[in-house]
Amino acid sequence: MDTNKSFKGSDELKVRITPGSRKTSYPDGEYIFKEGEPGDTAFVILKGKVEISREVDGKVIPIGNVSVGGMFGEMALIDDGVRMASAQAVEGSIEVLVISRGVFNSKLESADPFQRALISILTKHVRTLANKLTKLETQVS
Repeated sequence: MDTNKSFKGSDELKVRITPGSRKTSYPDGEYIFKEGEPGDTAFVILKGKVEISREVDGKVIPIGNVSVGGMFGEMALIDDGVRMASAQAVEGSIEVLVISRGVFNSKLESADPFQRALISILTKHVRTLANKLTKLETQVS
């Protein structure tokens, strides 16, 4: 994947598709993936917006949004864990670049060993903090 950082206006990212990645779209309201599912792809938003949420005690708790140029779904590829949250198209349809595990791993393997270890550590911290934040959100609401 090569993100040119060139935009058509401020709401669309143009990229060059490489082997192991593809473009796809999702209509407003559709889930790209759900919390707890296995993850074998990551996504870069080319157009639109995605809401990231977690479910606790049957209640959906939004924990963030990802906009054009942002990546989501990568944590399951970094640590081989399940999806820690759900991702849903919001505020209209979206277009994403889907990045396969193979492409993601080849990019990660080319990184310095120190950087790979740091990414792994940070991923564990993010999962732990997301769990704690979700629990706090349910206690407050």
